[in-house]
Amino acid sequence: MKKTILLLFVTLRLFAQFGSQDSGGKLLPEQSCYDVTHYDLNLQIDPVTRSIGGTVTISATSLKSFYRMIVDLDTTFTIDNIELIKPLSNSISFNHYNGKIFIEFSNEIEANEKIVLAITYNGQPRIAKNPPWDDGFLWRKTKDDIDWITLTCQGGGADIWIPCKDHPSDEPDSVSLHITVPKDLVCIGSGRFISSVINTDGTKTWNWFVSTPINNYNIMFYLGPYKPIEYDFTSITGEKFPFTVWVLPESYDKAKLHSVQFLQHMRVNEELCGPYPFRADKYAVVETPHLGMEHQTVIAYGYGWKDDPNFPIDWLHHHEFSHEWFGNLVTVKDWSDFWIHEGIGLYLQPLYLEKIYGKKEYIGYLRKYKRIQNKKPVAPRAELTSSEAYNGDIYNKGAWIVHTLRYYVGDDAFFKILRRWAYPTEEMESITDGRQCRNADTDEIMKIAEKFSGKQLDWFFEVYLRNAPLPKLHYKIEENNLSLWWETVNNLPFYLPVEVKCGSKITRVEMINGKGEIMIDSSQDFKIDPDEWILMELVP
Repeated sequence: MKKTILLLFVTLRLFAQFGSQDSGGKLLPEQSCYDVTHYDLNLQIDPVTRSIGGTVTISATSLKSFYRMIVDLDTTFTIDNIELIKPLSNSISFNHYNGKIFIEFSNEIEANEKIVLAITYNGQPRIAKNPPWDDGFLWRKTKDDIDWITLTCQGGGADIWIPCKDHPSDEPDSVSLHITVPKDLVCIGSGRFISSVINTDGTKTWNWFVSTPINNYNIMFYLGPYKPIEYDFTSITGEKFPFTVWVLPESYDKAKLHSVQFLQHMRVNEELCGPYPFRADKYAVVETPHLGMEHQTVIAYGYGWKDDPNFPIDWLHHHEFSHEWFGNLVTVKDWSDFWIHEGIGLYLQPLYLEKIYGKKEYIGYLRKYKRIQNKKPVAPRAELTSSEAYNGDIYNKGAWIVHTLRYYVGDDAFFKILRRWAYPTEEMESITDGRQCRNADTDEIMKIAEKFSGKQLDWFFEVYLRNAPLPKLHYKIEENNLSLWWETVNNLPFYLPVEVKCGSKITRVEMINGKGEIMIDSSQDFKIDPDEWILMELVP
């Protein structure tokens, strides 16, 4: 049973199908014609009817001239009205069909024109049947029968609860949240806390503000009888920022003891990847009725305040937390590069163990994830939806590819690369106003690795990331000569050197044109890749 629980996060996500909604893919012309700059959510959440309603105001800039634009919103909702606030000289008509709002303008929208639309709607959102891998709301109760509510929407995007442009490439610069709920509930939201106001109708409105770009699936709220555990934390930059763990009352004592390690997670990740990116807002962890999710500044946590059964780390918190750098600070332009979030994010867990406990824990953790399918490329050259991109290899194989890259370039270069993957320049590490956030792709990740290693890496990325089959290392012994040669799909060039241990001596064999050889003492045992650095198929 313990083993099953241990593998929940990765193995379930390998095969899970997202809900009927799907995020990303090729943008339609009516979507690519505008850029969202701000969402303002003014919504009421009713636990009794399990419904939501209110107004979301979308501010955008046109990227070219057009007469029609498309906004995504799930089919479960009814649109009451859409008001065109800007431009005043125009008018609109709209049609909500098959999860998309088609908005027609009476006059042509010109390039670089400001557009503000207030969309008023209501309805019962989807219910998540298998959260967090299935999109929808969770209308749950605590053991004291108090409402405990949140949602998950990574696969399908935020259009399962708000109208939005549902694509990872378009992050708003900021978001305002005004969430009205029964007054006995605490509402924790994305970004920084602004205020809460008690209304005359037995409700309370909670106001939060996200001051930096955010992927729409990370815009989040949590409702429940939460109690805070507050920590005093100072970033490596010297800045203090709010660091709070929000828990149910029955979890308070256990969580207070356990969550101290989260401070160490923060310290180590800052040392490895640079300063926590969202210190202008906050860092928070919120107890949820589902396993977890990387919601920016407000991580969802439902692992039960415990460590991995086999390693001294709360893997669930650390993995979701790692996405604050790889996923939230750095967000993919297209889901085809999803490994940047999940592969690099997973790799930070063994790095943490190495930093705190040593190399044995590091490689032991990586071995746990050496379950690789090799059926699809980790980073195909395509425009994919989230469900098309989602497979186990973006986690496990992605992490092992980063591990092998570290071996090839060496530690000095690798740890510079890792930090610059997060922050391309040292100057960006000091920025907190949102300019530190960016969209990235596999080619950019490769170019940064080439810059800081001084090595050409197109052959490495082509074999490991753009193609599915692993490179095969063949070897043959003739008397005292050990011959090695690489075999790759479509005979792609591959030059990765190979370490060979004979007796107590380890020799690094250069593979010129994919081939190499070494003299060995046939009276002694030998081992190829003795320290398990290389992701490959070994063929005698």
